[in-house]
Amino acid sequence: MKLYLVYRNGNVDLDEYESAIVIADSREAVIELLKANLEKRHGAGNEEMWGNFDVTITEILLDEPKIILQMLCGG
Repeated sequence: MKLYLVYRNGNVDLDEYESAIVIADSREAVIELLKANLEKRHGAGNEEMWGNFDVTITEILLDEPKIILQMLCGG
């Protein structure tokens, strides 16, 4: 299993997903897991909540200390 950081390309609106940290075997498995989770939580036909899966997927190597996700809500 590998650790991945997933984040949306483009704009994110209210009630939409922006990012996730996922454990999976591959990048393809990440998308399948996100799709299955989305359907389980919100029903079929809600792909726009993840920007129709227009995402960037980055494998996170655990070879050194690092920050995986840090969010600043500016205002």
